[in-house]
Amino acid sequence: MFKKIKNILDDNVFNNVKQEVCSNEFPWFYTSNSASPKEDTNKNKNFSFYHTTLNEGNPNSFFNEKTKEIAEIMKKKFKLDNYTITRLRWGMTTNSNKKIINEPHIDMKAKHMVILYYLNESDGNTYFYDNDTQIINSNEPEENSAILFDGSLKHSSSKPYMYDRRIVLNINLQNHNTFKKE
Repeated sequence: MFKKIKNILDDNVFNNVKQEVCSNEFPWFYTSNSASPKEDTNKNKNFSFYHTTLNEGNPNSFFNEKTKEIAEIMKKKFKLDNYTITRLRWGMTTNSNKKIINEPHIDMKAKHMVILYYLNESDGNTYFYDNDTQIINSNEPEENSAILFDGSLKHSSSKPYMYDRRIVLNINLQNHNTFKKE
């Protein structure tokens, strides 16, 4: 279902990225729903924070070059040479003091692959679903690990309840041939 690589970045690169993303100066943006842009009712427990560095192939952050460098490392390790990185999005969910699973979703309608890179040790699994939105598998976050899966597979994050926060880099990739046709 998915392929996982532990310790995907060497220690120096990993420590540098973690120090910057986990710093108090790193800019995070609030979204009322982790999986979709639904109206904020102030009762929504699915809120999270994000920092998109590349969207639809267009850079839009000071942190894009560094994020793209680590995404390229992961792309090579997963042997995705025929793929183009189309979106890079850091996501952070914070402690909820109870288990909350966010809404199942796919990241984009076009055919794509997803790499989820877990920056920190945390609870807050990623869940995978069948077409009827029944959980069929899950992945526990492990610091400096990444998983690869087909982007047509519905998935969702969940909030940590034992750790302060869960930080993930979401990398969306499209096959060069598919990407050029659309």
